[in-house]
Amino acid sequence: MNDIDPAWVTCPIWGTSCERIKPATPDKSAWEVNSPRTGGKYIIGGGAYSLKELSKVKLSRWIYEQNQLGEIPKIDSHTLKEVEAWPMPSVLEQMDYCLQFLASKTEALGETVNYHSYSDEIQAAALLKNEGEIRYLIGEIKNRGWIKIKPGAMSDTSFVAILSKGYQRLEELRKTKVASDQAFVAMWFAPSTDEVWKKGLEPGIRDAGYKARRIDRSEFNNKIDDEIIAEIKRSRFLVADFTSDSPKNARGSVYYEAGFAHGLNIPVIFTCRKDLLEDIHFDTRQYNHIPWEKEKPEDLRKRLKDRISATIGDGPHRDKNPQH
Repeated sequence: MNDIDPAWVTCPIWGTSCERIKPATPDKSAWEVNSPRTGGKYIIGGGAYSLKELSKVKLSRWIYEQNQLGEIPKIDSHTLKEVEAWPMPSVLEQMDYCLQFLASKTEALGETVNYHSYSDEIQAAALLKNEGEIRYLIGEIKNRGWIKIKPGAMSDTSFVAILSKGYQRLEELRKTKVASDQAFVAMWFAPSTDEVWKKGLEPGIRDAGYKARRIDRSEFNNKIDDEIIAEIKRSRFLVADFTSDSPKNARGSVYYEAGFAHGLNIPVIFTCRKDLLEDIHFDTRQYNHIPWEKEKPEDLRKRLKDRISATIGDGPHRDKNPQH
């Protein structure tokens, strides 16, 4: 990569054309890339990355998700290791992702979309490897009666319109996503964090109308067991607190639980004790953490409640006049 800001260059992940690369740091050790094939913008170091195709597919979906949340994620070796461990979605889930993407490109009922013009973005959004998989997925979506396809005059034009069954499916997905009243909390379980749990995290989640769920256990070698996976899947969102007793003892399980939630497109809210923000081992600093101070857990309660209400929406148990 050089010092200039070319209009069209090569995506470091896929090797495809991307819209722009520009320095993300003064020393040009990291670069901001805008690549349709990866789902949008991301920041990456200047070194070369050799990734398996499946890892690229998963990474692109993650970048796409972060862009939808308004974030420009940073890619490093920790990100890549985490993404590689994520499970691939089922074909039905990929169909849902594709349908949701098509819906995002329409503004009116029955409006048609030339899906060929969004080939790169669809591959990123639906975890697809190539255009052949797009054609297969579009065909399966059509067979379910969710869309209709009208071939265009040119070979690279096929217009898709979402049908009533497709809108019904989108509504089912929306209701499923918002039905849970549970928030999973990934954090360090220690006497030093009892106060922030009791006066900050748990009541903040409760004030927003949700039930906080955490699984108390000792560190388990950075692996997510079946019970935790099940609870994350049941949750509307996840709160990840990256506080630890020292930079050398990072909460490995918290990183993995947050990453797993991202892979399932479950929103994650980041928190950390203020004096430890600069010492976070895994590079999550590109996200908008809620910093908290040990002496003021009540401040975290209010800020967390406000963040949940603003980004997730009020839960079913929201008390309009919570007692503080």
